[in-house]
Amino acid sequence: MEGSSQGLKKGAWTAEEDNLLRQCIDKYGEGKWHQVPLRAGLNRCRKSCRLRWLNYLKPSIKRGKLNSDEVDLLMRLHKLLGNRWSLIAGRLPGRTANDVKNYWNTHLSKKHEPGCKTQMKKRNIPCSYTTPAQKIDVFKPRPRSFTVNSGCSHNNGMPEADIVPLCLGHNDTNNVSENIITCNKR
Repeated sequence: MEGSSQGLKKGAWTAEEDNLLRQCIDKYGEGKWHQVPLRAGLNRCRKSCRLRWLNYLKPSIKRGKLNSDEVDLLMRLHKLLGNRWSLIAGRLPGRTANDVKNYWNTHLSKKHEPGCKTQMKKRNIPCSYTTPAQKIDVFKPRPRSFTVNSGCSHNNGMPEADIVPLCLGHNDTNNVSENIITCNKR
């Protein structure tokens, strides 16, 4: 397969190309990726060489299935960090961000992710992505005082407000810190 006008090869890597890249990295070390294709005699772009090394060929990469401890840690870290795959992979020695992301998307995303719909149904609250959007007046807190007749009761200069939980996917709705705030109308 020929690539762009520069004639760079795209697509699957051959065993011969993998060996050339390994030999180049063994001889010159990691880094200076702009020189790797020329030094290795590869007709690939530097980004392709770097990604091939970091995601597949690097000796420290663990291959094979994740064990039960890794899966448990992955689930807990995903709940804490969300889809920040490189941060999660940094806590799973030998696993790449790409491997972690692929494992999550193929094995865990639908099984173990607590869904918004389930949590909201238990509380009889319509979930924002299942009900039509309604216009809500949003007032950003401002450092000013309110009068008694303003329509908002006040406490230390901040209006008392109704907080409408906003479902944002897999986040725990018991710990909502970013909400839509509207003043009580009297």
